[in-house]
Amino acid sequence: METHSIAAIAAALTRAWEAGRICPHVGAGARARILALARLADQGLFPREEALQAAREAEALALCFSPLPTGDVP
Repeated sequence: METHSIAAIAAALTRAWEAGRICPHVGAGARARILALARLADQGLFPREEALQAAREAEALALCFSPLPTGDVP
């Protein structure tokens, strides 16, 4: 049984990104991957449990990258 939906994982990742806890570059890619997984599962092209696991993996990866410093880069 699913403890979290794929959409809930995408929403949690978005909140982390908006709060400045993760790199927006990595967060955007991970979120896009999670949304693609949801579409594939909804279309029956990817087993839902496998899509949920892959979404969790994308979220975990994104949470490993902190934001880059702001400001001018020499």
